[in-house]
Amino acid sequence: MKIWFEALTGKQALLFHFVAKYFEERGHETIFTTRKYDYVESNLKRLGRTRFYSIGTYGGASLKDKLISGTRRILKLAEIMDQEKPDLLISLASPDATRTAFGLAIPTIQVNDTPHAKATARLTLSISNVLVHPEAINSEDFLKLGIIDIVKYKGVDEVLWIKDYEPSKSVLDSIGLEPYTYIVVRCEESKAAYFQDMYPEIPPGSTIVVDIVNRLKEYGSDLKIVVFPRYEEQKEVLQGLDNVIIPDESVDTLSVLYYARAAMTGGGTMGREGALLGTPTLYTFPRELEVSTYIAERGFPLVHFPDHMNAVEKILELAEMPRLSEMKRKELLSKFETPMDGILRAMDRIKLKL
Repeated sequence: MKIWFEALTGKQALLFHFVAKYFEERGHETIFTTRKYDYVESNLKRLGRTRFYSIGTYGGASLKDKLISGTRRILKLAEIMDQEKPDLLISLASPDATRTAFGLAIPTIQVNDTPHAKATARLTLSISNVLVHPEAINSEDFLKLGIIDIVKYKGVDEVLWIKDYEPSKSVLDSIGLEPYTYIVVRCEESKAAYFQDMYPEIPPGSTIVVDIVNRLKEYGSDLKIVVFPRYEEQKEVLQGLDNVIIPDESVDTLSVLYYARAAMTGGGTMGREGALLGTPTLYTFPRELEVSTYIAERGFPLVHFPDHMNAVEKILELAEMPRLSEMKRKELLSKFETPMDGILRAMDRIKLKL
């Protein structure tokens, strides 16, 4: 069997790398497609995936640019996949890949934990074969955006690459850090359609992290701040600020998170990663995320704190908390399923046999 994976973000690169490994170890062929955006290409290379198709770019904040960029990608994907002839597409609500697969009669399994990203869900759900999502999310949140067959699993996506992960201090050496002397901050997705709907007054590409860095200085904190921007505009305004470190290329962010005193993110993935690694973490996303609440309720140190301007006090409070013990962390992780369990059940549902 030949399986096509579309990885458009750093998280998707990790998720589908480990899913692909499962199939590759059983003798199946895999294909990866991506685009120029964030750390995704360098993430794939760091994971050892040097052979992939990088097609087009992220469309940015403009609706017209998103449409044009996606249309151009579909044209190129159609040519490539007509030649490759994969037996299955697995993606996380990629409109470009899903539309291409539908047009070429390639079955599609969608893995999705973001029902708040309504635009991509509407464009992909009804033309996919099966949706795999964590049990924390109400299936009705997806069904009202597109009718689809659904498979649920008892866990969250991030467990797949964290459950057997071993951190390395050598990663810290490469960026000039000592364990437990810093906090990690991930910028918000201020160009995303859902973010602009929620915060129309915030300019696309900007970041509240500048204010947070300045306020940390006012509090006299000597903690270094490792920042992972999403866009070039965010990187430009953050570069040169005192005590701020911005890794130039993709690094092993899990090790960086593991040895942090605390972490803060404007989104969800890095928040869940930090908490699953035992690091006290908060996320400032404007609404509570079901999958994040799910792991917090099961004992992982993850806090929802949407009050951006007062987040400094909270992050300093978390930095004084003890991290989750390794014994307890591994015990809690062992109780989860991963999206791989859901994908295998979805393949059975559409009669695809390994």
